Amino acid sequence: MKRTILKKLTACLCLCAVLSGALTVPAGAASFQDVPSNHWAATAIDRCAAQGWFQGKTADTFGVGQPMTRAGFAVALSRFFGWQSGETYYRIFSDVPQGTWYEPALRACYEHGAVTRQTGDFRPGDPITREELAVMLIRALGYGPIAGLAEDDPLPFRDVTTNKGHIAMAYELGLVSGMGNDLFVPDRYATREQAAVMLSRLYDKLHPAQTANEAMVLLRSGEEAEDLSGYQTVILTAGTLTGGQNPRLALSVSNTQKQVMETATASGQTVLLGISGQSGVLKNTTAAATAVAEALTDSSYDGVYLNITPSAENGDALAAFVQVLRAAVPEKKLYVAASAPARREAIPDYQALGKAADRIVLQVSGHEDTDGAVPVYAMEPLETVYYALSALNDQIPGEKLALLLTAEGRGRKGTGKPTAFSGDAVSALEAQGRTYYSDRYACAYLETKDTVVWYLNEKALEARQQLLRCFGVSSCCLSTPNGTLPAQES
Repeated sequence: MKRTILKKLTACLCLCAVLSGALTVPAGAASFQDVPSNHWAATAIDRCAAQGWFQGKTADTFGVGQPMTRAGFAVALSRFFGWQSGETYYRIFSDVPQGTWYEPALRACYEHGAVTRQTGDFRPGDPITREELAVMLIRALGYGPIAGLAEDDPLPFRDVTTNKGHIAMAYELGLVSGMGNDLFVPDRYATREQAAVMLSRLYDKLHPAQTANEAMVLLRSGEEAEDLSGYQTVILTAGTLTGGQNPRLALSVSNTQKQVMETATASGQTVLLGISGQSGVLKNTTAAATAVAEALTDSSYDGVYLNITPSAENGDALAAFVQVLRAAVPEKKLYVAASAPARREAIPDYQALGKAADRIVLQVSGHEDTDGAVPVYAMEPLETVYYALSALNDQIPGEKLALLLTAEGRGRKGTGKPTAFSGDAVSALEAQGRTYYSDRYACAYLETKDTVVWYLNEKALEARQQLLRCFGVSSCCLSTPNGTLPAQES
């Protein structure tokens, strides 16, 4: 598929710096008499006023210690995200009449899923509780479907009995914290300064001051590529490691890959040699590392991308292999593909691997379900990506992680077997059938008369990158340059 090269891969999730409808105040102008400079929330309050999320109770007082109302937080959220409601009024809640100062913002929150209609009233003037605030934040991010699956996730608070998944996610993302003694105190109202701090934390997640964005792409042997200038790193998958106790490395570099290497090297891009292998090659880590090191030494490759799957019996062997290889070629980059941890499975110890490798590229299992009316072939489901990142949060720094994205579609024609669909094939099918988007999996899919294909589009990419940013991860790797996802503009 021939698509315009966009800046989406590293910038698509960033919210607008100047929020639509927000009041812009010069930084430092929020001189509230009730906010001393050494107040724990002073910086967040100043940012809150400067960005126009919400202002003080009066011109010179912020209202420290006073509760944030439910209506007030809805207004703050709509300003934070730049949401605008439609001009046509419709009643959502019985206690929210037309013409109130907060009604358009509340309607925008409802339309974007931050507020749901579980009862007939909203209670706009009530103080918002800490639990309600956490729930609205998670829903505003679009993570309501994930929160339902996070109900059983570990939570360091013994007083949380409802909305456990929402609070667990808000805590895991670093948006909320406890009140001491293993308590969250969910029913206590949130103060205005607490609301400011939580919005400020979310802003920092979505707008990191410094990021080391890296757009990577895999190019298979024999695969053509029109333009790879939008990527910082190009991985030429041309090596296979075999042999068990006597490992051997076979290289098969296509003419296209040779041309790509010359062009990429001349333009200053990083070029890695992609090597795959089965778990048996880890039986002799020293010999395997020597074979790879010999291929890298005196070559034009900047490093290696290893896609070697360890077995359950030799899970530590991959880290040992990478450690030996690091010592052999200290000047080369070492990128390693690793299966992401999944729910209901033991979480491997990734710390040693994270220390030895320059980058860990997470391979997240897709979700397949053919029992429903529409077969599901969702790739890198958002819920699975969230679990993997939360499980690794304390093991590997976010800046060392990347997410492998399946850029090709996956589906089936008729009753045939599931197969991959190129970007061109997906584009042709889009013109023939109807397209949909699954919020559950954050994945697009299409249906024609006899074909169903699931694929990642730009909306799906934005959803994954937003989640990655929340965990401090800013790098992605596309499985092919000829898929459904755009590259980054160089």
